[in-house]
Amino acid sequence: MRIAIALCVVVLSSISWADDEIRDAKTANPFILLHPESQQEAAQAYYAAVEKNVFNGAIPLKHAQLAAISASVAMKCVYCIPAHTAFARAAGATEEEIKTAVAIAADVALNSSMLYGSQFDMETFMEMFE
Repeated sequence: MRIAIALCVVVLSSISWADDEIRDAKTANPFILLHPESQQEAAQAYYAAVEKNVFNGAIPLKHAQLAAISASVAMKCVYCIPAHTAFARAAGATEEEIKTAVAIAADVALNSSMLYGSQFDMETFMEMFE
């Protein structure tokens, strides 16, 4: 329960940052506590690097958050979907862009299921992209 409350606080407090400038890695602090104490220093460094180099890296923040929504949907993560949706909105994503990110995840899942469920030949598949 404490973790859920902490995540809610993180989501609500994170709505205030909506630019491409590097934000404090404080948004990751509740996640650090989920790691074993012996790994928390490394986890803190990891989350700080992700914040700096991924969410504020080569892809604009809004697009990174939309990608995170797609990944969250693919993972079926009940924690990540609302968090990254809020972050995407704060970064300027529209409802249509958010719906499109979800639709992309659904399309990838559909095609993946059709391919592996049909046992489509990998060599034939790879030849399609040469």
